[in-house]
Amino acid sequence: MPGNLLNQLRDNPRLRWGIALIIGIFWLYAILLLRESLQEHTQQQQTAAQAISRLRAQLAQPEWIERVLPAKTMAVQLEGKLWQAPTAGLAQAAFQDWLNAALLKVGAGNPQITVTVLDEAIASTPDQNQDASTGTPADLWKIKAKLGFGFSAASLMGFLSSIEDNQRQIIVNTLNVRKEPHSHVEMELYGYFQKQAAPTKPLAPQ
Repeated sequence: MPGNLLNQLRDNPRLRWGIALIIGIFWLYAILLLRESLQEHTQQQQTAAQAISRLRAQLAQPEWIERVLPAKTMAVQLEGKLWQAPTAGLAQAAFQDWLNAALLKVGAGNPQITVTVLDEAIASTPDQNQDASTGTPADLWKIKAKLGFGFSAASLMGFLSSIEDNQRQIIVNTLNVRKEPHSHVEMELYGYFQKQAAPTKPLAPQ
């Protein structure tokens, strides 16, 4: 069989040209593939080099270093406005104690306060359609307070002033004043408590 093929190649010029053409087509196709792969690799290298160049230029800018200290200072100031508590129960109790004292100070009549740890309330609710916006960072407790008291302009303004003057941030979410059947104030407040490590108890002597 190989001898017959060689004889055909010697005796048939068209067959020789046909085989040469096929070999040339495969050779050209291989060159095109190699060229496309080389261009893609070159483009990837150029993109990576540009990204590195931009990163180096940003790091070389002095304002990035200058922004570090103000950012840290702002973080400390914001943390200073947070309430502090080692447990959710203590956070709940501290918020309720402050509200009781503030309402008593302004002479609010018939105060009623309900305080809950919002994240725990959500976790115990089987409804999967809870608003995702109520989620809080892992290092904070979000405490919700619903309160009501008899309306008087002096007591309401005094209580709002106590909230504004307090060093710890308290957010007034809703404020409603009803006149029927009697004048009454209803409010919903939020307080954010930063979680603190609970103090460890010393080991008892053996």
